[in-house]
Amino acid sequence: MAKKLKIKIPPIPKVSIRRAAHPDQVKQTLGQSPGTLIYTGKKTDGKVSVEVFSYNEKSIEEKAGPNIGACKDIIQDGNVNWVNINGLHQIKTINEIGEEFNLHPLLLEDVLNVDQRPKYEEFDKFLFFTIKMFHQTEEHGISYEHVSFALGKGIIISFQEKPEDLFNVIRDRLRNSIGKMRQKQTDYLFYRLIDTIVDHYYFVLDSFAEKIEQLEDEVMENPSTQTLQKLQGIRKELIYLRRSVYPLRESINSLMKNESPLMRKETERYFSDVYDHTIHVIESLDTYRELLSGIMDLYMNSVSNKMNEIMKVLTIMSTIFIPLTFIAGIYGMNFEYIPELGYHWGYAAVWILMILIAIIMLLLFKRKKWL
Repeated sequence: MAKKLKIKIPPIPKVSIRRAAHPDQVKQTLGQSPGTLIYTGKKTDGKVSVEVFSYNEKSIEEKAGPNIGACKDIIQDGNVNWVNINGLHQIKTINEIGEEFNLHPLLLEDVLNVDQRPKYEEFDKFLFFTIKMFHQTEEHGISYEHVSFALGKGIIISFQEKPEDLFNVIRDRLRNSIGKMRQKQTDYLFYRLIDTIVDHYYFVLDSFAEKIEQLEDEVMENPSTQTLQKLQGIRKELIYLRRSVYPLRESINSLMKNESPLMRKETERYFSDVYDHTIHVIESLDTYRELLSGIMDLYMNSVSNKMNEIMKVLTIMSTIFIPLTFIAGIYGMNFEYIPELGYHWGYAAVWILMILIAIIMLLLFKRKKWL
């Protein structure tokens, strides 16, 4: 029985994917009653902080502390009040926020579920909106963050998974009374926060465009296993990004059509601009996916062409050596009476014959443009 030939295939390089929710903590939510507060993100030892801005056209106050009790004293009726929570891993702090402002348990549950897709929902006294925030960093690339907003009468509460955010521009505009922000109501601040997140998607798209362009050049010049690994990494990043942005279109559309007194018609017009930006981001992501698929095909073709070139060279070499091997095989036979064995110049003649055959075959291949 013939032995089976075992071929060892090298392993495909693994590509790490950033997961928003931790699997072990997601399992804890299974079978729980609605409204059970369980943080599904990655555990961290970082501190949770709360900052409060209370302002009107003429004045502004701000205060920060480890919990809402340390800074709730500046919240005033008649002002626009922005309560920002940095960190979701301390359930006690989130529960205190819910009790202080009478937030629905289902709202808080969605706040702590970091794998929650972008959504819009209306509650008795609040409008709830959740969205994904993307940070472009030099060290770690794209960093994902789950952000939620609860819009109430005269107050907006924002929940952030990480302390870093994109809202420093808004804070500076409030502090320095730049533009019309201090003259507007709470729903306008709600719009500006969401608009800032959506606008930053364009920076992420620019980074993808650069990476795809570099990969295209790399595939054309010198494709390798590392190139395939980069392609897979960017493809999975695009899939996650599209999955995070695509539902946002529906959420903003529902927000624009709401009839809640918390949202004025004037502000709804601003959200139409955010909706247009969302559509453009989705279309750009689809375009990048198509480009990446084209680069993947180009990579496969490049690798295949490279293999074909190698096989072509090896085939030509083998073809040249076939007649030479034939001649060497004849005169390598161990028969006593071979006619040419007695020739004085027999060895030199065989060499000349083999060299002539090799030269003739090379000229023939070149004439056929196989070389």
